[in-house]
Amino acid sequence: MRICSFPFLSEHSGTSFNARSGHAARVAMMVATVLLPAAVAHAATYPAPLLPPNSTAQAWGVNARIEHTAHDCTVHATIDQQRFTAQMPQMIAAGIFSARLTPDLIRSTPHYLMNTLQTDISPGFVHALFTQTNAPARCHFIWDYVAPGPSGAPVSHPMLSFDVTHATHDRIDWPHLKFGDMAGHEDAVSVDHIFDAQVNQETLDITMALAHDGTDMDAPP
Repeated sequence: MRICSFPFLSEHSGTSFNARSGHAARVAMMVATVLLPAAVAHAATYPAPLLPPNSTAQAWGVNARIEHTAHDCTVHATIDQQRFTAQMPQMIAAGIFSARLTPDLIRSTPHYLMNTLQTDISPGFVHALFTQTNAPARCHFIWDYVAPGPSGAPVSHPMLSFDVTHATHDRIDWPHLKFGDMAGHEDAVSVDHIFDAQVNQETLDITMALAHDGTDMDAPP
């Protein structure tokens, strides 16, 4: 089952559902612009890097590489959880995440927040790949994250994977893509059951924390 938690992106409390959806779409476009500036600016030749050197995405803990063979295309995207968490104040300052995220919530809901970020970044990677000259007919996208294990050495943890075809990419209305829309254009979606459970639990935790804090997501302005 595909994870799609509600977006905790920028400030969207005190607005209607339609207004929040429109705001989330604007934030999603901002994420693509901030994190993937060179990747979507011009058509490179496949398999070109999806992220420019020293990109904002890398500074915030995201990396992606194309694993290309003669008959296969895989985009492997990874989030460094430690760097991602440490850079959260910068992401909040940039407007990617809400200023209502307290340090306690950031520490207690890392999987929820990493899933939210991959939901925003995945369309940028898909678009950056299939706008390359000689891009393949289909590509497999894999997301994982790394975090220190018991010995302190980094351990990789699967998040999810999906396929997208070039034909599907070409049918998407990219200028008007909204948060979460990419899920409807993915094939062979597979979500790691441990990550799925962690995100679902943290979604409940963050919802309860907001309710306990007196925040009403649907309250009038």
